[in-house]
Amino acid sequence: MQPPGMRIAIAGDGRLAINLMEPLLASRHHIVALVQNGRRAGSFQRRLREAAGRLLGPLAGVIGLALRNGIPLIWIDRMTDDELAPLRAISPDVLLVGGFSIILKKPILEAPRIGCVNTHSSLLPKHRGPNPFAAVIMAGEEESGVTFHQIDEGIDTGPILEQYRFDIRPQDTAIEVYQRSCSIAGLHIVEVMDRIEKRGIYGQPQDNAAATYDKKLEKSDSYIDWHQPARTIERKVRGLRPFLVGRFRFQGHTITTTRVRCEDVKTTEAPGTILNTRPFVQIATGEGVITLLVAYAAAPIPWLWPAAWNRIKAGERVM
Repeated sequence: MQPPGMRIAIAGDGRLAINLMEPLLASRHHIVALVQNGRRAGSFQRRLREAAGRLLGPLAGVIGLALRNGIPLIWIDRMTDDELAPLRAISPDVLLVGGFSIILKKPILEAPRIGCVNTHSSLLPKHRGPNPFAAVIMAGEEESGVTFHQIDEGIDTGPILEQYRFDIRPQDTAIEVYQRSCSIAGLHIVEVMDRIEKRGIYGQPQDNAAATYDKKLEKSDSYIDWHQPARTIERKVRGLRPFLVGRFRFQGHTITTTRVRCEDVKTTEAPGTILNTRPFVQIATGEGVITLLVAYAAAPIPWLWPAAWNRIKAGERVM
């Protein structure tokens, strides 16, 4: 006869949290709470999201999935004793984190009986931080993966429990890497929880000398530096999609691009020089040429760039 399973609280949102919750709901383990980010939602927003969850169920995301399965919500912000009292009262064995944007402090780390486990979408210790999906593409990595690790008071620094790898394809964007990591996390979460139930949370310490950290991307990070090699620019454009898009300036307008092609051809023109305009715009870089497959001008209204009324000429410069 199998043991009754562990009591698991999940802290997270988005596709990753859903992919962790669904297989656990079908397992012998018990999800006893869904912890949500109270910093991003005031009292009215919380009530609104809970109402939508009750009405729409899983169509409203992980909150709807939880409420449809009788799982209580716990909102946290400052992690005070009052906020954590409902979590402590539920007495979880494990707090499982996936897609949660609050750094957990010692009081909540000590709440579960066994410990806290994070689901991080990279092969730690590389690409710690909130931006692994874009970072692996921009760095030219050929593989990424999912790391389940014990949570300590650092950012993605705790001992590694399990890692699962997958290849990065030449045309992958950040959203595709994200979706694949979510799927793989869902495939393996039950076996990870089974292992913890049998052995406790014991992992391999990370090699901090090999660690990298990737900050959250801002709009200012999306501008293209034409002095960089074409391959670097092409990876950047893919890595930004769809959370941000590549940008540059031309004659006072911001032009965005969502698809480009790298051309391994030599040019003596300065980086940022428009080389050809048909059938696609081609721009010189620090090494090679970029072909703009999809580009838009953002103002006064969005339009495909260049448009018939906005002709451009070879020899003009973008910034």
